[in-house]
Amino acid sequence: MKYSSLVKRIAGESSEVWNIHYEARKRFEIGEDVIMLSIGEESDETTPAAIQKEAITSIQRGRHHYTPVAGEDHLRKAIANRHHKLTGQQVSIENICIFSGAQNALFSVCLCLLELGDEVIVPELFYATYPATVTAGGATFIPIPTNAEMGFQPDPKSISNAITAKTRAVLLNSPNNPTGAVYSPGTLKTILELCRKHKIWVISDEVYSEIATEGFTPIASLPGNHEQTVTISSLSKSHRMTGWRCGWMIGNKKLTRHLTNLNLCMNYGLPPFIQDASCKALEKDHITAKKVKKRLDSNRKILRHELKNMQGTKLFAEGGGMFAILDTKPLGLLSREFCWKLLDQQGVSVLPCDGFGLSGKGLVRISLCESEVKTQEAARRINNFLKSI
Repeated sequence: MKYSSLVKRIAGESSEVWNIHYEARKRFEIGEDVIMLSIGEESDETTPAAIQKEAITSIQRGRHHYTPVAGEDHLRKAIANRHHKLTGQQVSIENICIFSGAQNALFSVCLCLLELGDEVIVPELFYATYPATVTAGGATFIPIPTNAEMGFQPDPKSISNAITAKTRAVLLNSPNNPTGAVYSPGTLKTILELCRKHKIWVISDEVYSEIATEGFTPIASLPGNHEQTVTISSLSKSHRMTGWRCGWMIGNKKLTRHLTNLNLCMNYGLPPFIQDASCKALEKDHITAKKVKKRLDSNRKILRHELKNMQGTKLFAEGGGMFAILDTKPLGLLSREFCWKLLDQQGVSVLPCDGFGLSGKGLVRISLCESEVKTQEAARRINNFLKSI
């Protein structure tokens, strides 16, 4: 049978990067001693009880029918209030569209903004799903290299040089996955001015905003008109709600209307009990994000201490987000070879960064999300593995 060309655009190196995580999960589920540092999720933690209770109460009240496609007003109002608190920008519910997670929001935004022949500039390292998300509708993905020496900060000059008549958008992710880099206000301001000058969109994926370091700058907090700015976020990381799948887009009202039409063909609205629980999280839970951040900061310190004398490698554990980066190039091992051998020999799963852009060759991503005890044990096993090479 024939399949569309889409299936090729959404496959490839970036999708294959997850194979090691899937294998680690299989081994863990059959009882093997595996520590999974290959995903950004606190496996030992649960969504706060008050949020769970709100969902249960909502179902008991009969809140399990269709909802407005763009999202219910009370949730969008709560998101607008959160956005104003983080950025100082006033938005209305007409600027907001709800999706089943930030990934779904980004995919939908790309479908509404991009088409065949358009180009999207994306600084490396980028989240592994970005290439397929951008190219699914026919656009061309234009990666811009970064490196550890510059703190994985995007270079505005390189972005400027990459802009052509076909450039439709710049896609940013700060705090960054996988590097944890928090883009500086000056860098963001220069990129935003470039995009305004060339009349191109700025799409800012800010899912780690509430667990970021103090230096984080939301794109919408910068001065000027934001008609060409799109902010993507969710509750997954900040409120331990990865499986609840509540994300959103904040943009101009016309884009919101287009996305609502697209949602008619896709999600057809988020379940009302999920929206009620999400609203509870936004309005009442101001503690969980601080707890998550405290764990991440603690695990950064553990990795720095336990891996400070590693043979021939270098650890990058600065910034925000949920991950640290290990440079394995001096060992003479490819990223994937390193990851598979670490899993087979020590029972620790990490992700190779070659699926996050060419700048990721020879780098691996280590999650900071497990408990301090597990992170310490994982660091010990990584040290043992390095000594055996």
